[in-house]
Amino acid sequence: MPVSEGTLEYLRDPALAALWDSVSARLERNDLEATGAVRVPFSPVGAAQLSGLLGRTVVSGTVTVKLAELDERLRGLEGSGGLLAVTEQVRGVKLTDKRKVRADRSQAAFELYRQWDDAIAEAGLTPAAAQSLGASVRSSGILTRAGGTASSGIARFASGWAELVKVGAFDAIGEPRLLLGELASKTTGTAHGFDEGTVASKLMMRALAARFDEPVPETGEDRRRLWMIAGVSTDSVSGTALMWGFRPPGDDPWSAMMRSRADLEVVTHLTLQELRVAAGVLLAPPGSTVFACENPQVLQAAAKAGASSAVLCLSGQGSAAAWLVLRRLIADGVTVAYHGDFDWPGVAIAGRAYLAGATPWRMSAADYVAAVVESAEQEPLEGRQTATPWETGLAGAMRTHNTAIHEEAVIDSLLRDVGVPV
Repeated sequence: MPVSEGTLEYLRDPALAALWDSVSARLERNDLEATGAVRVPFSPVGAAQLSGLLGRTVVSGTVTVKLAELDERLRGLEGSGGLLAVTEQVRGVKLTDKRKVRADRSQAAFELYRQWDDAIAEAGLTPAAAQSLGASVRSSGILTRAGGTASSGIARFASGWAELVKVGAFDAIGEPRLLLGELASKTTGTAHGFDEGTVASKLMMRALAARFDEPVPETGEDRRRLWMIAGVSTDSVSGTALMWGFRPPGDDPWSAMMRSRADLEVVTHLTLQELRVAAGVLLAPPGSTVFACENPQVLQAAAKAGASSAVLCLSGQGSAAAWLVLRRLIADGVTVAYHGDFDWPGVAIAGRAYLAGATPWRMSAADYVAAVVESAEQEPLEGRQTATPWETGLAGAMRTHNTAIHEEAVIDSLLRDVGVPV
């Protein structure tokens, strides 16, 4: 039962403000129970007010006030509800049982991480990757900061991951099995279910990073690349395959258009959307050779000099479209000769191309050592060391010399191979 307005005016006297502040804090620490005591400084006016409240004389200075005594006095005022009810009425706020709040949060966090651990257990990761992922998510605070969206985010992640496994996306080196919007719509009920910033997307990025031993992406480009490694394309029109001199042998309009572009000596950017339009069309004659490079500067130089061979450029890690072209060429019996940078990221890309069926092009240990000897610059290697499955000695030579050799440093040799007299 609330106290009367007259009594409330008395209790809200500014001289008693420090008392109610201290009492409020103590109650919130005490499970909202009127136990213990507070020590509060009172002016002469405040001491007089407190004397009237307690029914005994209090002198100014720091006074110890027992909450039980104060509770008993307040319960005698017009049948009030006691210290907790009066304090809330005086201060105009609802007090919180902070210990219970902490316990509830702890329990909620426990349940969230139990759900997350269950999702990890179903993901089929190696023990090391699963442990790394669990620690990564806990230290990031993704789930604890997400509030009410955390549980649904975990569920969306688990559903999306299961779909990627089902369609074999992880086995598709650079070849997209799904568009991101398709994956999201199918597994979360909305095309935006894995948009950047969502809990599901944050969990998926960390899980994919653990699955493929990649760093957690920090930029939009890094996220697109990681999705692509996992067999998912973020869209079908922005990422392109950079191509020069392609002459598809078919008599269909698209093949004729590509031959015309080759005759005009213009570089072509093919999107996933266009490649799907040209599905089933040979991109190059079976038995021929297409040269593939990592850096656009190589293709640019080949185009400028009018190279007679067809050249495909991954442009770094490679878009989904570029990888699709590479895999289609190999599947159609075309030899794809791949060259990239002699640095750790470069040989990692070369390794993916090799596993997809490409043939290493001037990517031997001997090629590397010769380039190091001829190089005027000695740029050290950076990044995570990577195996070179096409020639194990290459990785050893790179560790020994600790020198990065980019494609531009050996471009004369590459241009000779693609039919440019230098």
